Amino acid sequence: MKTIKALGIKAPNSSILTENIIKNSADDGLILTLSPGSEEGLEEVAKKYCFTFDLENLDKTVVVRMTRSQAEELDVTGETCPGPIILVGNKLNSMAVGERLKVKSKSSEAIEDIAISIPEMSGKVVEKGTDGNKSYILLEKIEKAASTSAEVANRDKVLVAQSNGIGNAERAYATFIFSKAAISMGKKVTIFLLMDGVSIAKNGNAEKVKHPAFDRLDKLMIEVIEMGAKVYVCELSAEFRGMKQEDLVKGTSLAGAATYITLLSDPTYAVVNF
Repeated sequence: MKTIKALGIKAPNSSILTENIIKNSADDGLILTLSPGSEEGLEEVAKKYCFTFDLENLDKTVVVRMTRSQAEELDVTGETCPGPIILVGNKLNSMAVGERLKVKSKSSEAIEDIAISIPEMSGKVVEKGTDGNKSYILLEKIEKAASTSAEVANRDKVLVAQSNGIGNAERAYATFIFSKAAISMGKKVTIFLLMDGVSIAKNGNAEKVKHPAFDRLDKLMIEVIEMGAKVYVCELSAEFRGMKQEDLVKGTSLAGAATYITLLSDPTYAVVNF
């Protein structure tokens, strides 16, 4: 818990100071030592960020203690994508700014999917870890910041969406050829394989595809991954085809619908579909 002495700072400046401390460096709580009268308005600040409020009057000072309220828990184990993110989204919508939610699941992929999408849902990730045989993420409701025109103008990332798979060799090759070109141009590339596109990431499948003018598809894919591209495989599409993480090419990972929607919603991404 953070301890601050702010003698001589009067209200409402004491409230402004307290808000800044909470936003930047007091996740668990804080103890403020103030001049008498400076505590005015601090109880409202505590309520705004879901802290408890306790006031102690001493001889020539007052001590304010604010402690983080206990996080509510939500277990999404067994929920099929996009079930986990829908449950989390509905819960976040009913929460006040500053409230926290601990989400648990036996599926680490589901937790990672939530972690990626939370910034688009007026939330932030406070902590990630494991609790017994489950992964968890601790979230906090925050005020959503609007995208700036500068962010929209500076689209330095490329999202390549692939939904055809090895059944359309031309589009399969284009996915990685365009990605390779974008990386060479200094762009950050993310590839999302969905529907039939997930077939590309199944071990052994891409080895069967060879373009007359290029190396085998699997070699091209590995090259692009090693260049830094992030490759996601739609969890729902993979499950529909009986594919699990252990069936996928090294360097690719399962991701849910929330990850895909978050990527599509990011104004700094240029989107290409194959």
